[in-house]
Amino acid sequence: MMQPPSSSDSLEQLAELADLNRLQTALNTAIAAEDWQLAAGIRDLLRSLTGADGKLAADWQGLGIRDWLADRAESLGFTFPAEVQKRAAPVILDGDDCIIQSETGSGKTLSFLLPLLSRLSYPPHTFPDDLKGPAAVVVVPTRELGVQVVMMVYRLFGGSVNPGVPGLGGNMFDYHGPRGLKVKGLLMDSEVVLAKKESYLRGVHVLVGTPELIAEALSPPEAVEAVQHVDVVAVDEVDACFQSHPQEMELIMAAACQRPQPAQYEQQQQWEQQWEGQSQQQRWQQGDGDAQQWEAAGDGEPEQQRRHKPVVVLVGATLDEPLVEHVVEQGWVCDPVTVRVGGRMRIPSGLQHRCIVVGDEAEKVAAMCRQIRADLRGQSEDAAPARVMVFAGSQEQARQLSDPLRTVLWGDHKISVLLPEGTEPIKALHSFRDNKTTLLLATPAAARGLDLPAVSHVYNIELPLSPTDYLHRAGRSGRIGSAVQGVVTTVVTREELPRLQAMASELGVAVSEQAPLLPELPAEVEGGEADVDAARRGLEDLFNLY
Repeated sequence: MMQPPSSSDSLEQLAELADLNRLQTALNTAIAAEDWQLAAGIRDLLRSLTGADGKLAADWQGLGIRDWLADRAESLGFTFPAEVQKRAAPVILDGDDCIIQSETGSGKTLSFLLPLLSRLSYPPHTFPDDLKGPAAVVVVPTRELGVQVVMMVYRLFGGSVNPGVPGLGGNMFDYHGPRGLKVKGLLMDSEVVLAKKESYLRGVHVLVGTPELIAEALSPPEAVEAVQHVDVVAVDEVDACFQSHPQEMELIMAAACQRPQPAQYEQQQQWEQQWEGQSQQQRWQQGDGDAQQWEAAGDGEPEQQRRHKPVVVLVGATLDEPLVEHVVEQGWVCDPVTVRVGGRMRIPSGLQHRCIVVGDEAEKVAAMCRQIRADLRGQSEDAAPARVMVFAGSQEQARQLSDPLRTVLWGDHKISVLLPEGTEPIKALHSFRDNKTTLLLATPAAARGLDLPAVSHVYNIELPLSPTDYLHRAGRSGRIGSAVQGVVTTVVTREELPRLQAMASELGVAVSEQAPLLPELPAEVEGGEADVDAARRGLEDLFNLY
């Protein structure tokens, strides 16, 4: 575990590690402790690693975030903006299309959410009844990530999961912004039905949904204008959205970005082209009259209604160049500003990577379970409780693993299972987030982009499909705000080892190899009570895992 920095030695260690997420966490810790000398050193180190020139503001208000949103973010614990947030906010607030690429756990969600919310119009300037449709849409690849985004917007809008606790940080009593703000989701089939048959989307400021359900709402019968009036479109984990639902994403982007241009807007465009083609003298002669016509055309019409396209923000830890070229060619993204913090395909450098090499597939589950128990026993007494994520290769494998894991790890971990089509996936997610369970068994698709606090260990029971897949699995640990260093363990056969090593080489990480731990068998017992218990557990492992 990483202890909070308290000396020049810790600064030297952080500099050697060069982990942006841990540096940002250390900076927040130093400021909270009022260790200004250490904070200044970490700040300068961050600037040198990211190439920042020191001109960006150090707080939310300085970046242009609305005062009430900045105050709300601070009350929720986001005291200072991370590097990617500092760079992205001014771009989005200026109305430029933006591509945000930063390593997992670096704060990408807030990097687009806070400026997105700051761009919208609220009471007393625009009341919910004045909205023709949602003012902003956030597209996410999974329902679970969508719930996470909805809850973040809900809290930024003054909501609280514990509204009756005045002393809780970020509760409703700490909120000083406009009232009556709404965030809704299209994350379940029932919500699409509500959107088509009732006033579900009326007066909604932010809509969060998956590609397939937003596309269903846009399609007949009873199609609704879910994205046609938005001021901002943000696509989180954009590569996953387009890979899993390409046709639906095409429909959504076309509906949001290729809206008919109002006649007054077209007239303004003609005047602008005519103005550009005139000589300086002609401009002087005609300038006053044209300016009056220009202003008259815009009277009473908000800017976002005159503009033919919303601001588009594409976000991800991995972004394919062909995808970026495609959205630009389609006209959905125009002259985008790229915000890139850290290298492409970058994993937080503070993570430790290892693999367990087994003889065949049948040995994988037992080897992983014994390693999970050993990691738990190896923790120091003052260490934070281990929080574990286990990635199965498929939903079917996850279902098959759930009962053996619960049986073998009983007494060591309480287990939740997160599957895209499972029962009560949101309950499983929240149980893990709230420390009611300590091990989350999931598929990579279900956990994509989730911000789960203080994950100490990530285990891959199957070899990831690609370096990108490995990056996103490993990225559940080592996130900003977590003092846990994080260990990533992959169980492979000898035949799979070269593929894992190739992935590691492409990602620039070193994977240490170790043999599987042996079961504790009766032949090793010397008569002590503890030895008998260990032997019994070894026999139970053989019975349950083979």
